[in-house]
Amino acid sequence: MSAPFSTLSMPPPLFAVLRRRAGLLLACAACVLLPATASAREFVVQNEGHLQHARALVRAAMEAGGLKAEFVDAPAGNEKRNVHMISSGVTHVDMMPATPARLQLVKEGKLRMIPVPLDRGLLGYRINLLLDSQKHKLSNVKSAADLRAYSMGQNVGWMDVEIYRAAGIPTKEIKNWSNGEFATQMEAGFVDLFPLGLEETLTYFLPHFQKQYPQLTIDPYILVRYPWFRFVWVSPNPDADALYDALQQGFDRIVEDGRFLEIWAQYCKPPPDTAFRLRTIIDIDNPFYGYDLVPARYRKLLYKQVPR
Repeated sequence: MSAPFSTLSMPPPLFAVLRRRAGLLLACAACVLLPATASAREFVVQNEGHLQHARALVRAAMEAGGLKAEFVDAPAGNEKRNVHMISSGVTHVDMMPATPARLQLVKEGKLRMIPVPLDRGLLGYRINLLLDSQKHKLSNVKSAADLRAYSMGQNVGWMDVEIYRAAGIPTKEIKNWSNGEFATQMEAGFVDLFPLGLEETLTYFLPHFQKQYPQLTIDPYILVRYPWFRFVWVSPNPDADALYDALQQGFDRIVEDGRFLEIWAQYCKPPPDTAFRLRTIIDIDNPFYGYDLVPARYRKLLYKQVPR
């Protein structure tokens, strides 16, 4: 009877050849399996033109917290749709102002909040866009009571609507605004003003709007101020648990070591002092929350012009 087949009985050269071939087969198998086992995680994150600084800060915080992943753009929508998408887990992260609806969802465990002021409190300084032909319209306005003579436009679902109305200022909701379409509403006499955040207007919105509506300009006479903060919001679903933990740790780290302000300065710039000095600042209340909504550890991020 012949002896059982064994590699021990092979000539050394033949055994070496077979061993090399087996190694190559294993390597090829590993290459075939690799894409299925090592694909990068993906998170759906809000992405709009004026939020590039916020998106960069979210990415930096995520990586500082030890998590690397790819971002997929969330569908654009109004605030009502954004709240639905983030609370249901369709979107993993968005960067929107704090509203009573969002704060209530946080209390109910249906949404997660990282209260870091992505706009450094400057979002609470509102500058009015208006027609260039009417740019002196507010020259005599000195108080919230004076503003009640004018009609403001805001996007459908924005909580600013309720803030202005609580101050007695007539405010109308406009469905299309993101490219400056409200200019036609102004020309028709439907609204007089369209207030937006000071820094984001000077940096992004005004030049963006003027591409299609060059008749728009900014009011040179007043700023309206109230507590209004853009925070980071995270889906409550379990698939975002690691992301939420990484962002909490990461934001603490990049705020403490100074990277937050470095990244912010790459995308944004504080308005010039003349933006404040040459305008009357009109304070109105936010009936839903105050400046203390920002935790003490993040308050050093607030721009120096913001009341403490």
